[in-house]
Amino acid sequence: MNDSNQNRGQWSSSVGFIIACVGSAVGLGNIWKFPYITYENGGGAFFIIYLIAITLVGFPIIISEMVLGRHAKLNTYGTFKELSNNNWFWKLVGLLCIFSAVTILSFYSVVAGWTLDYFFNSLVGNFQSLTFENAGPRFGEFVGNGEKQVLYHTIFMFLTAFIIYRGTKGIEKAVKILMPVLGILVFLIACISFYTYGASDTISFMFNFDFSKITSHGVLEAVGHAFFTLSLGLGVMIVYGSYLPKGFSLVRAGIWITIMDTLIATFSCFMMYPIIFGTQMEVKESAAILFTTLSVQFNALPMGNVIAALFYLLVAFAALSSTISLLEPLVSFIDETYKINRKIGTIIGAVGVWIMGIASALGNGASEFFTSLALMDKLDYFTSNWSLPVGGMLISLFAGFFVSEKAKRDEFTETENKVFFKAWNFTIRFISPLLVLLVILYKIGVF
Repeated sequence: MNDSNQNRGQWSSSVGFIIACVGSAVGLGNIWKFPYITYENGGGAFFIIYLIAITLVGFPIIISEMVLGRHAKLNTYGTFKELSNNNWFWKLVGLLCIFSAVTILSFYSVVAGWTLDYFFNSLVGNFQSLTFENAGPRFGEFVGNGEKQVLYHTIFMFLTAFIIYRGTKGIEKAVKILMPVLGILVFLIACISFYTYGASDTISFMFNFDFSKITSHGVLEAVGHAFFTLSLGLGVMIVYGSYLPKGFSLVRAGIWITIMDTLIATFSCFMMYPIIFGTQMEVKESAAILFTTLSVQFNALPMGNVIAALFYLLVAFAALSSTISLLEPLVSFIDETYKINRKIGTIIGAVGVWIMGIASALGNGASEFFTSLALMDKLDYFTSNWSLPVGGMLISLFAGFFVSEKAKRDEFTETENKVFFKAWNFTIRFISPLLVLLVILYKIGVF
């Protein structure tokens, strides 16, 4: 354990830590990706496969990241450097995690900015005239407006940096507001959807355990999402874990984070499916459907503009809780590696990411040059298919084989060491890395 830095921030409570981790995990993947892949893979049976996958992949690796972080009490890079005795390869893995977080944040903040425009326009009723014919062109015109794209990207990065600027206290205060409001909004919109379109089709679909509909494709989708949904492979949970005092149970925290993330994803299904089944809405994988087809469907609801505004506020809150966690690994790295004041480090990191994001902001039609680069799609492909899963797999292997058993056992309670440790240690050595490797091979088209 590293004792050289006694002035690092700490979470004030286990509740604050758990909510911050849930905030990191909950994002567009919960609001749209999970309902989409569940819809495409048969509903209830896929959900059971997903629960098994998150037990074998998501939960063990999130515990691994928190164990590494709390034991080293350092940023992601510093953790690998400390626990590997300055091994060059593992230091590169730490840098890979930080690079992945920064890369995702650079384009994620652009997409997050879209929610602000749709929130404001929904609130004042500007979308009441949207139809299926003009919603797509309106969205295309919006993302092709360079001034608006840069403006909303700037606003979102400013909000993110403002919260990170204040350290763990700022993060904790923000997520304690964002996450309860997000949970209430998901529940409220789900209730409105049920009331308007009925619940029978959705309940039947979600509790239809027909395993004959499950394919190898569906199993790998479940495993992949179980990994991606918890923000693994980014070093976020290493950094968040490094701020956690010794007295808190990592196993209990991991269980709560996994359960709450899954609940948000499940209620997102209850929010979306009544609209899908009730209107025969065309379902597409791209998150752009949230800003095209769905924006039209809200018009059919009573007080549709208010409900639409609440929905886009919900997505904005989910995005902000994620962007906060994506910036933190970079800021903690700058702060601890180069001994730069955290506030200055936040400004340096945020401005750097903001500059990176300009290419994505102008890459959807605003600039012929940046559009030709298609950088947002390329960065999304690289992080989703390579850097995140490779980083997560290596974190699992590092915790399993290269960190001493004593160091790992020190992070668990006596009861957890007796009941949990051996099963977890075996899983992160053999089961989790193998399943993540299968996802990588699947994502790149090997099978």
